[in-house]
Amino acid sequence: MVGRPLLLVAALLVAPVLAGCSGSDDAPPRPTASPTPIGKLDAASVRLVRAGFCDRVPAPAVSAALGGKATADDSWGNGDPVPASAGGNGEVGHEIGCSWTGADGTAARAWVFARPVTAAFATTLVVQAEKQAGCTTEKAPTFGNPAVLQTCTAAPPNGVGRVRRAGLFTDTWLTCEVSGTSAPDLAKRTDRWCAAVVAAAG
Repeated sequence: MVGRPLLLVAALLVAPVLAGCSGSDDAPPRPTASPTPIGKLDAASVRLVRAGFCDRVPAPAVSAALGGKATADDSWGNGDPVPASAGGNGEVGHEIGCSWTGADGTAARAWVFARPVTAAFATTLVVQAEKQAGCTTEKAPTFGNPAVLQTCTAAPPNGVGRVRRAGLFTDTWLTCEVSGTSAPDLAKRTDRWCAAVVAAAG
């Protein structure tokens, strides 16, 4: 995917329709089965909701992504300002998402665009991701079509990184990431996190 400023610009190209990331009375039940691993995910058969899914993300999945218990969380809906905890700068977003932060600053985030996304528009998002400085990207068809796996590493002395997966599932663009850590298992954490998000948003 792309950095938050580019994400917001891209998201503004689609009109808002849905509001709120918090759960509702008629929200689907929490998933009970184990998430399908990324490597075995059949993206063509996945159907994601463009509505609040944050309450369905299991707490153990959050802790596993952060490497410990969350100390803060946030959520936002279509038309809300994207919070700083999600990399926002106060601009209104056209997405529905969630963010959790651990004691060491590690963050796990996920969001979906609030409007349907075409394959052509999704391709432009992949191209933008490929141009982002300080990051390496590869096409990742197991996580949507088109889709991208992006790895970014900050310069020393921090050396912390971010791994992000993003892709188009039918007409829904989903992004998930783990950031703010130099943990050697960051890529595996992110894969497990994204699998849990797909299960929650499915």
